[in-house]
Amino acid sequence: MLIKIKDFAAFCNVSDRALRLYDKLGLFHPAYIDPKNGYRYYDTEQMLELNTIISFKKVGFSLQEIKEMKEAGLLKEQVIDRLCDKRREQQRIVEVATYNIENINAMLKALGMLKEPSDEQAEATKLARLACLENEKLEHDFSQILWL
Repeated sequence: MLIKIKDFAAFCNVSDRALRLYDKLGLFHPAYIDPKNGYRYYDTEQMLELNTIISFKKVGFSLQEIKEMKEAGLLKEQVIDRLCDKRREQQRIVEVATYNIENINAMLKALGMLKEPSDEQAEATKLARLACLENEKLEHDFSQILWL
């Protein structure tokens, strides 16, 4: 079933500008473009493919990287390798950020501007972070990756 770009975008929780960009980059094309008025139409069956693109984008892949993976028709093992590489890259970023935060905290503490958090505050912060991660439910997104 074909639906207009605005409706497809709204249903998939992306902007129509994003869909136009994906088309321009050759990443994700409309199922049909009306030659008379240029209106773009998408098939409901394309939602899974768009969900896959969004899932990869959420975890830090660039649109160019996603396009290359899609065009290469990677096997499941190759996608897993790419995901593991991305995870290592993100872990390095977290390590650097953690190191920087520790240094900033040490500087603030030395200046008398930072108090040590209580155990209860630290535990509450940890639980809040875990709740945020669970809400993302990326496992669901990746379980439906189109080209696996």
